[in-house]
Amino acid sequence: MSLPESRQESVAGRLRLGACGVVAVLCVLVVRWIAIAPSTPRVVVGAALALPLAVGIPFLYAGQRRAFAWMTLALAPPLVLGLTEVVANPAVRSWAALVLIDVIAGFALLVAYLRATRSSSLPSRTAQ
Repeated sequence: MSLPESRQESVAGRLRLGACGVVAVLCVLVVRWIAIAPSTPRVVVGAALALPLAVGIPFLYAGQRRAFAWMTLALAPPLVLGLTEVVANPAVRSWAALVLIDVIAGFALLVAYLRATRSSSLPSRTAQ
């Protein structure tokens, strides 16, 4: 079942904007993690986590499919940070839960955009 072209573009546009928003919120959450207790190692790790996300936002907004593909990989380090903080640090458990929710939502939106914008190499059923 395929959608009409204009509806497919509309869905892809909404997924694109949603993915940009989720990644931006994740960047804010990483900066918040740095601001909780700033230290040199935390700033370095936070910069390493936030830099790929911040660099990718303009490419996501432009709708470049390759950016959506590599952004799914860039979500792995924040996922690890969120899981580690949930288990190891009860003081920031609510923050870590927000990071995990945001990472899962971001991954779902990125994959949904990739699926919505893929070109099908299979012959259509209506041609038979």
